Amino acid sequence: MELVLGIVGGIFGLLGGIFAVMFGMFASEVTMLGVSAILASIFGIIGSVLVVKNPKVGGIVLVVSAVWLFISVYLFGILGAVLMVLAGLLAVLRK
Repeated sequence: MELVLGIVGGIFGLLGGIFAVMFGMFASEVTMLGVSAILASIFGIIGSVLVVKNPKVGGIVLVVSAVWLFISVYLFGILGAVLMVLAGLLAVLRK
């Protein structure tokens, strides 16, 4: 469950980051934040893969990358950030 949520959240984050980069052609700050969002999404996908072997570490990575994504592009990455936070919390709270 966490794996799927994390990967889907990462994909939505990647789409938001790509959209921010395309929109940022008119403003260089937005372009850099879009690149940051893309990196956060890749980090989140890596975290969702880590959940399979070590749920606590993978969950922490997912939560950190979700916060990073949310700070980077706010509305462009809100869906990806929410999905990654859910996956991260599910992984951290797993028994």
